[in-house]
Amino acid sequence: MFHLPDPAGSRAARAIPKSSQGHFVGEFVFGVEHPRRVRFESLLEFKVALCTVYRPRFVDLEEQIAPISFRRPDGDIGYHYLDYRATFEGGIRLGMVVKPSHRAEQPAFVANVRAIAAAAVPDVVDRLTVVTERHIHPVEFWNAQLFHAARRPVQEEDRIIDRLASRLRAPVVIEDLMTQGRHDGVTLFGIARTIQRGGLKLLRKERIELHALVAANDPRAAA
Repeated sequence: MFHLPDPAGSRAARAIPKSSQGHFVGEFVFGVEHPRRVRFESLLEFKVALCTVYRPRFVDLEEQIAPISFRRPDGDIGYHYLDYRATFEGGIRLGMVVKPSHRAEQPAFVANVRAIAAAAVPDVVDRLTVVTERHIHPVEFWNAQLFHAARRPVQEEDRIIDRLASRLRAPVVIEDLMTQGRHDGVTLFGIARTIQRGGLKLLRKERIELHALVAANDPRAAA
């Protein structure tokens, strides 16, 4: 049985309420060997954070980065906490400002973000982007939720699925793979976990469900 260690605390540079009437706030834990808490202040922030954690080559995610001092378009000095800073392999740091699209399109907001980017790059982040609900693909969010639910390793099942994957010579639907491993307790969670860690790959952008098409992943492609 795999034991998840106690997660490290949030690194938010400002307090985030654990509950708020009328607002979707909370925290979740990402990571397996070194889990850490990340807090969010809206459903959109949660979706952005969860999808980011399960993006390829992801390394780390920090929320509410210490305030960045920037010069507003009117000349005044402003301060802004970045919603997230994601780090990917190679040390690339992506800063994210999370806003609903109707607010992100307002000219004053766009001007402020440009000023924030000028102050934050490259000392705080390598790139700054605005993320809205339009950037959250329903399939990606669905799969990220499944990856998150299935993240706890089940060593014997994982070995069995790796063995099944190594024998694949052609793509199969997930249901067929589960049928092959039925007597060994192969589950959808186990297959999702294998996809997430690179042992299998999805051949189409689709939900990880019984009829999704998968194939063995070439380890050289991830190198």
